[in-house]
Amino acid sequence: MLAALLALLAPSGASAQDLLPDLDQEVPSRLSVKKVELGGKRSFRLGFRSAAANVGDGPLRLFGYRASESDPTMDVNQFVAQAVGKPRTVRNVGVMSYVVHPDHKHWHLLGFEKYEIRAAGDAGAVLRRDRKTGFCLGDRYALPNASAFAAFRPAPAFPEECGLGEPDSMGIFAGISVGYGDNYEPQVEGQYVDVTGMPAGDYVLTHTLNTNGKLAERDTTNNAASVLFSLAWPKGRNETPRVRVLRRCPSSPDCSQSNAPRSTS
Repeated sequence: MLAALLALLAPSGASAQDLLPDLDQEVPSRLSVKKVELGGKRSFRLGFRSAAANVGDGPLRLFGYRASESDPTMDVNQFVAQAVGKPRTVRNVGVMSYVVHPDHKHWHLLGFEKYEIRAAGDAGAVLRRDRKTGFCLGDRYALPNASAFAAFRPAPAFPEECGLGEPDSMGIFAGISVGYGDNYEPQVEGQYVDVTGMPAGDYVLTHTLNTNGKLAERDTTNNAASVLFSLAWPKGRNETPRVRVLRRCPSSPDCSQSNAPRSTS
């Protein structure tokens, strides 16, 4: 079945007929710190909302597949819609893995999005990273201006299941339709970066999409967004620190730069 499906698809190679998706990284929001006690150890997690929207000309349509159930992961191809004719295939854009977690058990696309805390200033060194195990992509919400996109369809094309409860699945579809977004709430599995022991000061939280650069898109300049925030420990290092957002920067990985695009919303 998988071989028959793949055989129907056009070979890879950019085409003037491409209707490409355009992934737009939402500015990190709803920052808050949670104190966690595990195994007698105390840690502090900076949680946040993240979201990726498709504002392009065609859907982000992904197909994960494997030849045998003994393969622990699925290879992922991208199907790019065409103005005329069958989709074009972009091969080996990523990997899917079946993730078992108290909140869910389904297939995740690895490395779709990353979260980093960076030093504020010209150097912008990465100080801390997330440990998220991937993403189940789907049409989770329609954008406020969704009807303005020519390719928007009122009925979501990608449910959120991602092979929910199907570890033996041989192939699954996932993606984000035009005019829809895929979002994750603060502090759920992987939606945080550990800030335990970080000195008080100003830092940049950066969210970045399409981290391996293999997904075919119309535009990549909107794949990163960031916030400049302050971290303070008014009650000492054993109590939850205070976080305050100082600046929001869409389409910029470094919100501490004076020339970074800013948002007041």
